[in-house]
Amino acid sequence: MKRHLSILKELIQIESVNDGEGAVAKYIAELFKDYKNIETQIVASYPGRDNILVKLKGNRPGKIFAVSGHLDVVEPGEGWTHPPFEGAIEGNKMYGRGTCDMKAGVAAALVMLLDLADEGADFAGEVWFIGTVGEEVGMQGALDLVEGGYLDQVDGIVIPEPTKRDGENQAIFASKGSIMYTIHGEGKAAHSSMPELGINAIMTAAEFIQKTQNDFDAITNDPACHNDELGDTLNVFSVIEGGRQFNSVPDHVIIKGNARTVPEYDSARAVELLQKNVDANNENPENASLTLELNQVLDAAEAKKDTALIRALKEAGKDKNVQVRPLIGTCELSRYIHLPGDVDLVVYGPGLTKMAHKIDEYIEIDEYEDTIRIFKDMAVAFTESK
Repeated sequence: MKRHLSILKELIQIESVNDGEGAVAKYIAELFKDYKNIETQIVASYPGRDNILVKLKGNRPGKIFAVSGHLDVVEPGEGWTHPPFEGAIEGNKMYGRGTCDMKAGVAAALVMLLDLADEGADFAGEVWFIGTVGEEVGMQGALDLVEGGYLDQVDGIVIPEPTKRDGENQAIFASKGSIMYTIHGEGKAAHSSMPELGINAIMTAAEFIQKTQNDFDAITNDPACHNDELGDTLNVFSVIEGGRQFNSVPDHVIIKGNARTVPEYDSARAVELLQKNVDANNENPENASLTLELNQVLDAAEAKKDTALIRALKEAGKDKNVQVRPLIGTCELSRYIHLPGDVDLVVYGPGLTKMAHKIDEYIEIDEYEDTIRIFKDMAVAFTESK
């Protein structure tokens, strides 16, 4: 089997489901152990969850170009017709959890580095791979690398999420923020025949949900809070759990929700809204007591649309229909927008966007191979650019 296919297949076979990225990092480090001109560095976020940096220096001064891919995948779920962690090939497709999101993008970057090293590193500057942990929930790995200063010298980063959709190979320059939150409610239990002796946590939750959603809906419909590229801040209450049995006043409730934010009404203001409504609820002793837990807070990210990095991508992918677009979801762009200096950022990678997290997820092999070529050409062009 050709090198680029075996690397992708072996990455798929490492079951890094919301954990275990350390095994992927170890595999990546092994790929480069015999290359004297390639440096690898492991940066732990949690036990068994390791980020990895791979750095290849060119033969003359220039910029630093990096591809940053996450090493975790989501649960496979049931109903696969191909084993989710085998990397089965059928025609032009390789099947498996993470083929699309985003181990094909990771593999393309690794093969790019191997090819450039084998060809004598005849380019300016440096070319890096950044492997991160926990992107699917929390994006802690990218945060640790940013806050730890590991990426301060990088000039341009490509995030290889699957961006092929609607007949386009999209280059994403902006994304919404995302707040994942949990509201805990503590009431007072009583027999359902004497509800006046208890405090109904579910009823408090119902009132909180209605009030908070009305507040978010007003923001959604406020023209002053609209972003021309990303649209509007939105909120969805997605989980509610509470109560113990039919004949008891419920003394506990959990509410979970997800707010998607834009710069005009950012994540900080959305958190303030949630906390304000929690505090207002708690002023009434007849209500269940609420507390706010923030599970993830990501800012909206809006990078530049015309940069040396995007120009290098368009030139390298001139056989593709590359279109610069915003992303209404979120990704590690929300972390890298906080890097110091003027860093060029773009999200571009192999795979159909709609295949991410799906049963029988696959990558088109020719698209994966094209991405290796595009990353190589981008790296050489960007590191030479002014």
